Amino acid sequence: MSNPWNSSIGDPAKRSDERQRVREELEGRLVRGGVALNGSETDEQLVDLSNALEAFDLARSRAGGDSMVNTQQSSQPDDKRFVLPLRRDDESVERYLVRLRGATETILASRR
Repeated sequence: MSNPWNSSIGDPAKRSDERQRVREELEGRLVRGGVALNGSETDEQLVDLSNALEAFDLARSRAGGDSMVNTQQSSQPDDKRFVLPLRRDDESVERYLVRLRGATETILASRR
């Protein structure tokens, strides 16, 4: 009996379709989460961004930050540490990841 999870392993078209669906899902999550994308991000960069965003959101939540109040659009966030850093138009993914991970560390350090 074949395993349905591995049914597309031998079919490059199905793998490509699946990869594209996952990519679109990651892009959607990142954009909804407040991360600006320019379309040049690699699959690996999208995964790294998604993981970094998840770590930031978890740190903010555990520190008591509200993701609805502490937004980039908020004129009066509860705590600026809880606002996701804005990715600049000319900023590389790698540079943004450094800033995003630094913001996460700042939140975590304040809880120690």
